[in-house]
Amino acid sequence: LTGSYRGDVTGTAQVEWIRVDDRYQVNLDLVIGPEFSPLITRRMTSEGNIAASGLVPTRYDEDTQVVMRDRRRVTVVFESDAVVLANGERRERLEGVQDTASQFIQMTYVFSTQPERLRVGGAVAFPLALPRAMDSYVYEVIEAQTLQTPFGPLASFHLKPRPRPTRRANELTVELWI
Repeated sequence: LTGSYRGDVTGTAQVEWIRVDDRYQVNLDLVIGPEFSPLITRRMTSEGNIAASGLVPTRYDEDTQVVMRDRRRVTVVFESDAVVLANGERRERLEGVQDTASQFIQMTYVFSTQPERLRVGGAVAFPLALPRAMDSYVYEVIEAQTLQTPFGPLASFHLKPRPRPTRRANELTVELWI
């Protein structure tokens, strides 16, 4: 895990995918800073159903620990017709809505079932329910790259979220390579 937030950020990230019949759970664990004394740890868990269109979340939990701060736990609940954000606010459940963790698996599913979209200039879009807001997100495929990994060179595509007019100043964004 590498990034930039008021300077360079390094750490580790791990994804655990569990599937039983048409149910799923995905756990995304992040550690920022050295593993023996992390600055931030976060576990994001999404669970729900698997449909022909991909993932259909029913619950999202986030557990964050920042050094010298109180632990923060938040939950987003996906009902049949509404999404209940962590602050209790109810929003209409939009078709294809994802959560912070499921979005990455959903992107992989879309690109594996519609490979023509995983090319420079392609994109994937869906509503995203975050703990405190819900908005439409579009990830654009901006370039093809060869990444050097411990396993050797790996062909990949770099994805970056399209800027949104509703983005808050302190909101973090994720760029990824598939």
